[in-house]
Amino acid sequence: MPKQEEKQIVSYTRDQMFDLVSNIDEYKEFLPWCNDSKIISREKFDDYEIVIADLEIGYDQFVYTYRSEVKLAKDKSFINVKNLDGPFKYLTNEWKFADVDENNSEIEFMIDFELNLSLLDVLMKKFFNLAFQRMVSAFIDRAKEIY
Repeated sequence: MPKQEEKQIVSYTRDQMFDLVSNIDEYKEFLPWCNDSKIISREKFDDYEIVIADLEIGYDQFVYTYRSEVKLAKDKSFINVKNLDGPFKYLTNEWKFADVDENNSEIEFMIDFELNLSLLDVLMKKFFNLAFQRMVSAFIDRAKEIY
């Protein structure tokens, strides 16, 4: 049951970071261990949008696809994700975005999950801190690349 939280001030606006994180179709281009990513459906509501997306994650012979529901705030202040199907018993993650000034923002990221597959879960727990740091760094590096 790895759980991790990170909070950072970055040299990008809240809108830029929200747009980067919500662009699920491009995850395969920069996220470690993400082999494929695609949006299945979108449904818009007054204050948010619900996206159903598939991510193929893995390394070597351990490759799995999971489907998640992604809730995107219309005001670009948060993104909430929950697992719908795949190798997880549960998965939730949340991004929060807040402007610090006109050029900087604070991003918060939290993830909590447990895998259905006991061997893979043991491996993930062992390497989770490293994987988490690489994932957060990948989003910041991607922001440097596109902004």
